[in-house]
Amino acid sequence: MVSRLSRTFLKAVRKPAPAVEPPPLLVELFERHDWRGSHDPGSFPFTYQVSGEGPVPFYQVGCTLPPGVVMTLRGVVRGASDDLDPGDVEPLTFTRLIDVLAQASARRIAASGISHRVRDLSELAAYEAVGLSRILALAKDPKVTEFYVDSESTPVYLDHMSFGRCETGISLTERERKALETHLDTFSGYTLDFRTPSLKNDLVVGGAALRVSVDLEPVAVNRFALDVRRLNVSTLTLPQLIGLGLISEEAASVLVGWLETGGNVTIVGETGTGKTTLLNALDEQVDRRLRRLYIEDAVETKDMLADGYHQVKVKVDPYDRGEVSERTKESEIVKALHRSPDIVILSELQSEEHSRAFFQALASGARGVQTFHASTIEQAVRRWLTMHHIAEQSLLDLGILVQMARPDRLRQERYVHRVAEVTQEGGSPRIKEIYMRDRDHRLRNVAGPGWPRPPNGVPTETLGIKVAQASARISRGGSLG
Repeated sequence: MVSRLSRTFLKAVRKPAPAVEPPPLLVELFERHDWRGSHDPGSFPFTYQVSGEGPVPFYQVGCTLPPGVVMTLRGVVRGASDDLDPGDVEPLTFTRLIDVLAQASARRIAASGISHRVRDLSELAAYEAVGLSRILALAKDPKVTEFYVDSESTPVYLDHMSFGRCETGISLTERERKALETHLDTFSGYTLDFRTPSLKNDLVVGGAALRVSVDLEPVAVNRFALDVRRLNVSTLTLPQLIGLGLISEEAASVLVGWLETGGNVTIVGETGTGKTTLLNALDEQVDRRLRRLYIEDAVETKDMLADGYHQVKVKVDPYDRGEVSERTKESEIVKALHRSPDIVILSELQSEEHSRAFFQALASGARGVQTFHASTIEQAVRRWLTMHHIAEQSLLDLGILVQMARPDRLRQERYVHRVAEVTQEGGSPRIKEIYMRDRDHRLRNVAGPGWPRPPNGVPTETLGIKVAQASARISRGGSLG
């Protein structure tokens, strides 16, 4: 039995076929260009170009489809939408809807006589049918890490891995804005309405995992705001981050060894400083035989089960669901030890409830990696003590704190600025600097030999062995198999 919600949504997708020519495709709004050097094999039929002339980089998308193929796809999209049977989209998920539309489109494309790139064209037709083909174009450019819209009348602007903040001439149509609202409303499990005008959900678009956030009236003064973040951008390995200068090999080896001996690492920094990027890289280097428990509201960690890692992932409701939330992060953190993890990985500590549950878990023996929004380590400590009302003595369970930095918000450079250990002096917590950037921007050990101190109960020799093993693995660019 298809639910009323399912029928309502599918009715919106299935448009009646008027006795006129099929309407133009959304991708026809892109320029018909094929810029040399900007084409990625996985991005067909789109090409990308960033113009560095002038003070602000300008990002463009081109569509390479010949006019004859465009005309064929117009009919394919209309036919696939008209033929959509609600009973075929079970279970009702965004991925299943796209699969059904793509299969129907592939049959029509093959019947038209087109035999080249049928899979790519059928995928494009499916996203055209749901009104998200230009979102697909942005998702298929792996260098676009996040893109934004501030109102109904202003164009998209984005963050690019090579050029930083870029402007574009892409303005979303009303159909595209409504499509985003409809899909978030249908597939998030929550209702987007006047009482709940903000919604966030994860969608896989063209193989890219995206976190899509939409704000409407009355929260959005300009009636519509969009933020789409690529979740699987954090796939750089620890050796790659070392090569980029984000962290030194010595500091990276210490963090991996620390985690493998049962220590805890908290990564602090502002939004966009690379906290999750570092978390994923560390996770990949830590011994894959250790049992990992992940607690996330948006899945930003790597899926490494196929590589032999032991991973249990728990998805909770977003923090902004408030009182209507049934699966909260704090409740799952408290229950973490019941799943017998060796390492607990938290996507982000956001609220006082999260922090209280986190420190309770630390006091019970749980250890792992987590991220926390703060400009500095000192600010993180003040936030815990004064805003989240954490007892000062509980800070002694934190272990190592890593501070990330991004000096220019319009550029992509980011790095580890400091590494410190929470130690005890006179019975009170004290921040002991281990690594800091010097005037030449190199991450140097400022603590001297013997730091960091091993986690409680771990012999110094054991930590030293783990650090040496991690250094050897990182040097050869591998992980423990």
